[in-house]
Amino acid sequence: MNKDFYLDKVRGGWFGKCLGGVAGMPFEGVPFSPEMSRDDLHINEVPNDDLELQLVWLCGLKKHGLALDAAAFGELWRKYIPHGCDEYCIALRNLRRGIEPPASGWKDNFFTDGMGAAIRSEIWAMLFPGRPDAAGYFAQLDAQVDHWGEGVYGEIFMSAAESIVFTDGNVENALRTALHKIPADTRLHRAAADIFRLYDADAPEADVREHIMLHYQRDSNFTSCVMNLVFIIYALLWGRGDFIKTILLAVNCGRDTDCTGASCGAFLGIAKGMAVIPDEWKYAVNEKLSLGEYVTKIPGTPLTFTELIRQTEKLHDELFPQLECTYPEYTPFVPSEPIPSLDAQKWLLLENAVPEEVEKIEAEIIRTGKCPAHLRQNVVSFDGLFMDLSAYAHDACHLTMISCLAVENRDIRPEEIQLSVTADVGSQLWINANRYMNHHSRAKMIPSFHRAEGGHSFGFHTEYGKHHVFRLELFYCLPPVRACVMFGNLFNDHLDGFKFDI
Repeated sequence: MNKDFYLDKVRGGWFGKCLGGVAGMPFEGVPFSPEMSRDDLHINEVPNDDLELQLVWLCGLKKHGLALDAAAFGELWRKYIPHGCDEYCIALRNLRRGIEPPASGWKDNFFTDGMGAAIRSEIWAMLFPGRPDAAGYFAQLDAQVDHWGEGVYGEIFMSAAESIVFTDGNVENALRTALHKIPADTRLHRAAADIFRLYDADAPEADVREHIMLHYQRDSNFTSCVMNLVFIIYALLWGRGDFIKTILLAVNCGRDTDCTGASCGAFLGIAKGMAVIPDEWKYAVNEKLSLGEYVTKIPGTPLTFTELIRQTEKLHDELFPQLECTYPEYTPFVPSEPIPSLDAQKWLLLENAVPEEVEKIEAEIIRTGKCPAHLRQNVVSFDGLFMDLSAYAHDACHLTMISCLAVENRDIRPEEIQLSVTADVGSQLWINANRYMNHHSRAKMIPSFHRAEGGHSFGFHTEYGKHHVFRLELFYCLPPVRACVMFGNLFNDHLDGFKFDI
């Protein structure tokens, strides 16, 4: 491959990644259309989590080369990534407990289909242009640390499409060809095929946008990769190669706007090189990368665009000639035997209980620390962080859940503990007979510390050796119904040593 051609595509991809991410950053998570215009776009320097982890992978590739495997990815996470949100913190939690990839992306992971992996796809395309099998294979290894199923397919799809478009520059062909790598029975394939159906019918842009907003924009989790990849495909196809228009189409769909903007910007930069970047943006970018502190501490991390491009080129020159003839396709992980959980929990579960009786039962449990003998048959066990209550939810019933919390973590700092309580239905939380939460938004639960939905996340001061009685009231329960009570710190990390038993 011509060196100038290669470097132009790499530079365009990294520039586009950062510019698109900055354009979408102010609206990350919004459930509506921002209705941005060209005049509303502003360039601000902010750390870009869509780029940062790929710099960690550069570090791993320098050490391991093509031997970078699942175990090596786990090592990189443990060594260099101190904190994270959603699927990132679940992966770190699992790795800390000795659960290795790919199980780390599957176990207790509510966010298996989040966008956190799809946004890390570009490095594999830049290292392996024209080899979508290799790009998809390393994207799979990358994604499986903190994702499973659709979330892994999302990064495979993006890396394969970017690898293809790197060499031929045809956006439509790259997206279509990459879709063949995704099984037809996946949600991602069905959704993408639906968008291509509209494209082939020459549907007007406004009609397609209305279709997307009606059928795909409503996922309760704004980081859903299926939903956001629909926005990306739509923007790339109807953007017709116009950098700013493409980013605006993606960002104006709302939801994970920094990721969709960044992915579209990177895709076009890889496809067309620096020529696709508008001059007014091209010269507004600071040579120095805007990165989080944890990345800049890694020895040898590129801190400028020039150094990032140089390191990408060097690794490509070293690794591309060593590629194997073919690489295997992704098979979703299925455990061959049960993976032990440290989160086995027991709750007394009552259906449509009379409030006065509940208060008496709660008072007795507070006094004795034990479940009344006549109710022991109502104690239910849950193996894992999330409680699936679907088997007990019917006829819009009211469920009361009571359990005793033992604080067994000696290392916690009481002032830093965050308690996240979420459910798919309206809920109230009582601790030691005092009400702490009254939540009836009817939003589906997002069990997170920094963006809890279907409940709240708030400070809860407690310390080692303390015992508390938790009562969770769930209203109008119809299946499927899930609930989650979990503990974290101010960095959104999960904390161990909080045990529910009764």
